Amino acid sequence: MTKLLYVIVIIIIVFIGLTFTYMNSQMVELKYLSFRKEINLALLLICTLTLGVFAGFFASLLSSLKVRRNLSKVKKELENLESSRSVI
Repeated sequence: MTKLLYVIVIIIIVFIGLTFTYMNSQMVELKYLSFRKEINLALLLICTLTLGVFAGFFASLLSSLKVRRNLSKVKKELENLESSRSVI
């Protein structure tokens, strides 16, 4: 049942992507400093979205690593407190 759901979701995503590309097929000029390039609007939007997803992923990854590091420190402190408590 879940495989069927995945297939349906993938078909919907592909359909949305194809219609998005078809509806936004005009060319736009991308300018950055001295760089100029004619590029398809849909391709530009998809690339921008992909870069944003990766930037968000890496930002959350860094945050997650900080939280894990703090969690390990707190666990070590808890173990130290528990071991000192058992000595008393």
